[in-house]
Amino acid sequence: MSTTLHSVQPVVVYGPVSREPSLFARFINWAAKQDAGQHIGWLGVSVISMTAVFFPMTMTAILFHGGSFGLIIATMTSLVLVVVTNLAALPTKYTIPFFLLGIAIDVVVIGLSFFIR
Repeated sequence: MSTTLHSVQPVVVYGPVSREPSLFARFINWAAKQDAGQHIGWLGVSVISMTAVFFPMTMTAILFHGGSFGLIIATMTSLVLVVVTNLAALPTKYTIPFFLLGIAIDVVVIGLSFFIR
């Protein structure tokens, strides 16, 4: 007597894995697309807002709270970071992140000026 055992095996189909790009990669792609039409606009917005709004506001906060030399240097570094990247005519995929980094540095310095004398 002969018997045959048969069991059904699941079929696994392997295919390419589609992954969504990270938030940072999407931001860099968006910033690179901004370079085509809005490069001069981003240059103007970043330099003017940094020199006319964020730098004076940060220096005022520092000087009202004692004028710590280290905080003044950090504020000047954030200004130089933005101005030099724009004067070097770098693409907006570099200037926009440096502009946002400069704003973040100024916000941290304003917060630290309340504690460091």
